[in-house]
Amino acid sequence: MSVRTELPPPAPLSPSGPELDGPIAPHTATCFGCGPENPASLGLRFVRDGDVVRADITLESRHEGAPGLAHGGIVAAILDDMSGAIPRVLEQRAVTAKLDVDFGAPVVIGRPLVAESWLESFEGRKIRIAARVRDGDEVVAASRALFLTVPREHFLPRDTDGGAASIAP
Repeated sequence: MSVRTELPPPAPLSPSGPELDGPIAPHTATCFGCGPENPASLGLRFVRDGDVVRADITLESRHEGAPGLAHGGIVAAILDDMSGAIPRVLEQRAVTAKLDVDFGAPVVIGRPLVAESWLESFEGRKIRIAARVRDGDEVVAASRALFLTVPREHFLPRDTDGGAASIAP
């Protein structure tokens, strides 16, 4: 069973061109999805290919939900992190406001997967993004996300009282 959700075609990612294709930096060093310094990271490595961002991933037994299958929350996390790569390409700071996920087939642990994301539209503060996870030619999960741009201060470290702490320039 494949996901039957109709995803929109990619909108142009500007600036674009073959000279801008290639690896994209992780969100942060400690990001759960792509952070190279986070021991729990999923290890996503983003690569821009025209108007699409891709990452290869093979889930391990530590990502298991039902026996031999990936936990749905892990699959949703992949889609969320892939969606978050689009604002990076757009040179925008943004956060997930909404993520709708359609699960179309079980995601089998140990199988190579390809995750993809692309811009649907960008208007004002709203960035709409489509993403999917494929196992071969089968789409096993798909999402549509709404990200909102935020000011730089949103990402400042937090103190123990929950407020933004000052950081050195």
